[in-house]
Amino acid sequence: MTARRAGGALLASIALLAAASAPALGQAPSIPIVPELRIDVLGVNPTSVQGAVGVEIPAGYYVRVGLLAGAGGTIESDGVSRAAGRFDLLVRFLIDPFRQARWGFSAGAGVSLRANPGDNVQPELLVAVDLEGRRSRSGFTPSLQVGLGGGVRGGIGLRWSGRGAR
Repeated sequence: MTARRAGGALLASIALLAAASAPALGQAPSIPIVPELRIDVLGVNPTSVQGAVGVEIPAGYYVRVGLLAGAGGTIESDGVSRAAGRFDLLVRFLIDPFRQARWGFSAGAGVSLRANPGDNVQPELLVAVDLEGRRSRSGFTPSLQVGLGGGVRGGIGLRWSGRGAR
């Protein structure tokens, strides 16, 4: 199986899992779609620092589908910096979706499309674990995320969320 076919099969599998985890119409939770802001460090060589904006879409009580678009700079091995960007689709499973604990842990997988200088845009497998902190009075919830997707990645984020759900 070629890399292109494997990437297409992976993308189709993730889309199928996201659709299958969606609740029936009568079971649909009233959890809103929430915006997210992030700052991430991606890869080792080249290293990219990117800001990102996106949304977290609920697909049931325990699943969130995150869509993020990011842009920033890449530092090449020769010290030259260039513009870079990405689009991420990450499906996360939440251990504590109802905020019963102070910290919320989630893990997920998805696809990342990275655009680095001189490279073709190509899909890469994205795997991440996420730790959410306590929600502030203004509705911000800080998060810390580490994972693999085109190399090691890590970042911090802010999500806006309701009182009763992550």
